[in-house]
Amino acid sequence: MESEPEPDASVIRGQRRAFLQHHPMPTDVAMIGEVPDSSLDYDRGIKKRIYARASIPIYWIVNLADRCIEVFTAPTGSGEFPDYLQRQVFGEDDSVPVILDGNEVGRIVMRELLP
Repeated sequence: MESEPEPDASVIRGQRRAFLQHHPMPTDVAMIGEVPDSSLDYDRGIKKRIYARASIPIYWIVNLADRCIEVFTAPTGSGEFPDYLQRQVFGEDDSVPVILDGNEVGRIVMRELLP
């Protein structure tokens, strides 16, 4: 079953008031992030396919168990097996670039995200 997922975090293009009457559409989404505790397989599987099918350009999984961030980019879009073509893993000593619409807008020190 694939339905509309509820991400843990998202970066949406546009003004907040534009979404008072409806949820953002996939074209409004610049980035989505998940922070799984017990749903890592689900987030790497079903949710990743849903986001890739919707062409969400950047998908982060803050993997607490392995103390890393998995960054997925280059979604294939709709098709029989939607997925992301690129995956980068950043460890707890890394600085993770925040890329929005092809531009680096900042960096996050991974260690600051971890409990």
